[in-house]
Amino acid sequence: MKKISIAAFVLAPIVMWVITPAAATPDSALSYSADVETMVVKRCAGCHNTEDPKAKLLLEKGLAYEQLVGRASVQVPDLQIVVPGDPSTSYLWHKIDFTAEVGKGMPRTLFGSKRLPEEEVDLIRRWIEDGALP
Repeated sequence: MKKISIAAFVLAPIVMWVITPAAATPDSALSYSADVETMVVKRCAGCHNTEDPKAKLLLEKGLAYEQLVGRASVQVPDLQIVVPGDPSTSYLWHKIDFTAEVGKGMPRTLFGSKRLPEEEVDLIRRWIEDGALP
């Protein structure tokens, strides 16, 4: 029978933990800065910027998280823009899911509203469900 050193027995799990990338865990919570911000800036900051903030909402890099989470919607003051953990009561979710009772779907283009790709809609939903972490 081959002997296994105690050091190898103790170190093996630690080594595996260190070399396993965090992204490999599909159950890890999404965060705004790591997973969502680039998409929001790309898709939304063209209209929601410091020059002309539509609906008084700034969605530029570094500003958007505080603008989105825990803040009442200008169009529907009874709804917060993002309610951590609950897409169904988040105005942002209804805007990008085209289920908002007030206002049009987002994002808007010169030719009207245009749905985001499904993977981006799913990303926003998952981020909100995960607690809308910064």
